[in-house]
Amino acid sequence: MSDTGQKPPPRGDFEKAEKYINQLVDIINQNKLHVFRTDLKKFDPTSLQDHYTISLTDYQIEISHSKQPGSNDNTPAGGKNSYVMIFNNLKNLAQGNGEKVILGYVYLADAQYSKFKIVADRQIEERRRAEEEKRFKEALTPIDNLLDHVSIKPASSPENSTPKLQEQQSSSSFLTEQQIHQI
Repeated sequence: MSDTGQKPPPRGDFEKAEKYINQLVDIINQNKLHVFRTDLKKFDPTSLQDHYTISLTDYQIEISHSKQPGSNDNTPAGGKNSYVMIFNNLKNLAQGNGEKVILGYVYLADAQYSKFKIVADRQIEERRRAEEEKRFKEALTPIDNLLDHVSIKPASSPENSTPKLQEQQSSSSFLTEQQIHQI
């Protein structure tokens, strides 16, 4: 009988998993790689619990947490936890003439996955906070400029205020300097 089917991707052991997790944790902590969390709304939520992706030019590392349905484990979510790290080749995928090929995989222990998850979630949250700060700063730059301009000008000389400020000063909704200090 000839073997016309492809062989399954090779599987690494616990020591290989530990080596990769430690390397990834170190590199992520240095912000040399960015981790992205997959939006699980696109998938069947009954088994997939969490999924991370790390892109490396022509390659990709995926780390997934799943609950195995129908297992005899009496955990609150109703299944046995499974953690896997998959190594993919994306070399020809960008040109549209290739496919994602799994190069190899390793199963992770709870502690290995937890170590990675802590670092990945921290980095993702830091990037989210930095992006939110940037958006906030950009949105409020005109207000900051106006407030800086008002605080520099003496209050007793209306000829120094800008036309916009003079319009606002005549409006009943404009706060006076005394009102601002009371807030």
